[in-house]
Amino acid sequence: MKTNPPIDRRIQRTRQLLLNSLIQLILEKGYEATTVQDIIDRANVGRSTFYSHFQDKEALLMSGFENLRDVFEGFQKHSSGETAGWNLVLALFQHAEENRQVFKALFGKQAGKVLLNHIQKALTLNLREHFQKTFPKKKPSVPLDVFVQYFVSTFLGLLVWWLDNDTSYSAAQMDEYFRKFVEPTVQAVMGGA
Repeated sequence: MKTNPPIDRRIQRTRQLLLNSLIQLILEKGYEATTVQDIIDRANVGRSTFYSHFQDKEALLMSGFENLRDVFEGFQKHSSGETAGWNLVLALFQHAEENRQVFKALFGKQAGKVLLNHIQKALTLNLREHFQKTFPKKKPSVPLDVFVQYFVSTFLGLLVWWLDNDTSYSAAQMDEYFRKFVEPTVQAVMGGA
């Protein structure tokens, strides 16, 4: 099995510094209004340093998605049974709660659509595979793609609302509310979940 060599600590620090600067700027003035110049000024690095690590600000923004890959990979490795989809939703709410400011910057209304579209595609792919494995012989009452789109859109809408409104609801409460909304639909469409 081939493993990637560890990344130099200086590179990790610089990349994290740039990402932190971007996150702060998104929270202050939004993704669209933030420029590469703003980022390098905030991080106190040169333009060549920025471009030696990232092609553009979108690539920097997408690097913020790397932590979520661990959540998705853990889900894929340990997803079995009909409750796995719910486990992913809870894990994402918990991850967002633990990293609220980062999530707010990356997924909230100030972030723009770049990363939100990316997470929507990743969630859709993961959940489609999950439902296909979980319910291989069941014929859903609506096409699987339509159902997965409903599930993902509902989750992301609730997640963004939760992040943008700084509510006092915990990740566990948000997961519970989401399940109350969506579980009856899952039962009706898939015959369980």
